[in-house]
Amino acid sequence: MSLTSLFGWNFNSDSGTELPNIFPLSVIERDFVAIDTTNTFAKILTDVVERTHGISEQYRPALWDNCLQSEAKEGLITRLAKGMAEKRDLFLIFDPALGVIVEATATEQQKIKDDYAKSGESSLGIYVSFKNFMRTDMLKLYSTLEYCTVASLSKSMNISKAVQIKMADLRKSVSLTDSSEVKIQAKVIATALANGKDVLLDGGDKIETSSPDLKSVDAAMLFINQKKSFYLGLPASYITGEAPKGLGDSGEGDAKAVERGLKNYYFSIIKPVLESIFKIKTNFKSQDFRQITSALEALKTFALVGGDLVSRDNQTMIINKLLDLDEGSKGDEAAAPPDQNPNQPVRVV
Repeated sequence: MSLTSLFGWNFNSDSGTELPNIFPLSVIERDFVAIDTTNTFAKILTDVVERTHGISEQYRPALWDNCLQSEAKEGLITRLAKGMAEKRDLFLIFDPALGVIVEATATEQQKIKDDYAKSGESSLGIYVSFKNFMRTDMLKLYSTLEYCTVASLSKSMNISKAVQIKMADLRKSVSLTDSSEVKIQAKVIATALANGKDVLLDGGDKIETSSPDLKSVDAAMLFINQKKSFYLGLPASYITGEAPKGLGDSGEGDAKAVERGLKNYYFSIIKPVLESIFKIKTNFKSQDFRQITSALEALKTFALVGGDLVSRDNQTMIINKLLDLDEGSKGDEAAAPPDQNPNQPVRVV
């Protein structure tokens, strides 16, 4: 016998004394968490693709969603984001004739799975698995906490719209038989306030509104975004969209942290998926313009000192790192000067 039946507890019964849930959030928790998680992953993958070079215009339409109700209504980015959020397997096929990506049928899924078991690839499509993508579980946990925070804020903001008429010593000075008169007075005062008119009150009466506790909301969101930042591998400013605050903070540190975080998603998800489904080669290119400035300054310095202090090979290696090029990249050969006609007089300026 359970304790609830032993003591007569019944938490599911409606005794008529339970207060209603006032101002419930219009979005249920399950939908909020699913939308938040999917859009977070979609934003990250979109930014990674923007830094990915090697995708021709032939394949770009297949990456994005389409408002037309056809097989192309969901692009590759959305399909991957949903797979990450739902921790499930994806069997995707690219149709070059239509230029769209579709999910494989049950028969095609088995064919792709058999091909991967034999050789690790399939000519029919690709097999992507996010079943062990554990950061999704933690992201959903903190998204649930965010839902609770937003629901609390929504409730307190709605309550703050209500005017509270506090009559001094109401219970002491008014008996149950006279309560109807007080209700009429309160209604008259409320109607007058709604119309912007003056009201007559006792000296101890108060008219107030509830003030939302924004400090606790800010503290909760700061904690949630910091934990999301940790599990996503990206700075909190990337998640919130707020620029870093500080007198001398140029944002360079956060920009480099974003590059490092996005590069992880490029090598683990975008690169293998794009190269397998489109049969192309891609590269991750930095968008940090400060590296270009540093590289140009290094080139000027090397041109002045020559190869006496730093060898040409080391100079090339340094420039490749600054410009985010491959280590084996070589500079172009200097163009040969045009042949001078010996019979042509030299022009002196």
